[in-house]
Amino acid sequence: MKQKRKETELNYVLKRITEESNNGRIRVVLVVNSRSSQAKKVETEAIRPIKKVILGKTGLLNVTFFQYEVAPTDVDDNAEKLAACLMDGDILVTLGGDGTATIGVNAAFLSGKKVRYYTLPFGNFNDIARTGRRARGGEVYGLESRVDGEHFRFALCYFTMGMLAESTEVFDEGKIREKLRKKRGRLCFSLVVLFKWFMKNHKKRFIPKFRYELDGNRGGVEMAGVSDVVILNGESMAKLVRGGDYYLNDRFLVRMASLQNIFTMCWFMIRGFFMGVKGEKALKFKITFEEEAVGGEVEIQAEGEYKKLKNVKNIEFKKTKEALQIL
Repeated sequence: MKQKRKETELNYVLKRITEESNNGRIRVVLVVNSRSSQAKKVETEAIRPIKKVILGKTGLLNVTFFQYEVAPTDVDDNAEKLAACLMDGDILVTLGGDGTATIGVNAAFLSGKKVRYYTLPFGNFNDIARTGRRARGGEVYGLESRVDGEHFRFALCYFTMGMLAESTEVFDEGKIREKLRKKRGRLCFSLVVLFKWFMKNHKKRFIPKFRYELDGNRGGVEMAGVSDVVILNGESMAKLVRGGDYYLNDRFLVRMASLQNIFTMCWFMIRGFFMGVKGEKALKFKITFEEEAVGGEVEIQAEGEYKKLKNVKNIEFKKTKEALQIL
């Protein structure tokens, strides 16, 4: 079933490229990561077929081909470099998991260019691909996070802060990444890894004391009991949690929770899988850390790509002003 879905997705992209080339000259920008756990499959199942259509003996004459190789730096550096390469009218296709897809989403928003975006799924969770598939041919509004008033990152599906964000670090360990390259049933393996991490680390304090504002209305002071802040915008979060269709409008979902108890965490995951996350719909959401806690650390991640922030005063989330066009 999974292989058939990949073929269906690839055929859709090739069909749309062919249709657009019939209307005039276009440029196709492919984003690939040769160090990803599925790099070999990406090459044989996606890159070669696309190149064959575009560059083969009977290739598409109105198509220019450009391939961007993800550098071994970070999401933000790659997004800025890719954004500088984009031009109006480009078809931007990322090939990989949510990490590679995140680079494409951020580059598209940063560039300010009129590009059409799509991602072919070759990752463990593929949340961005799932949302993009539902939004084919339409426009989506992403999320923007700002740290101390400065732009931090865009996301199409979700942000998390705290324990869930910090847990993603485990997948950057060399042994884990190598097993992910070889193992079948990567989703089950990922869940086992996360469970082991949770049992070892769940008693830590993950978020300093903070005050929040929801749509400009100031809320109470959240004490040490909050382990996670979840901002949902897309179809799913980590594949297991239902999101929603907030990407179609100007609102997103906010959930603040303490998930450090095994039963609370399990209920959060079960409820999220069958019914979705319970929370508040918001236009804007802002966290301001208490003065005595500003020197603390907090982990933030967007669709699996994390960063540890230090000495932060406030973090704000809002929807993007401009929509992203989905191929």
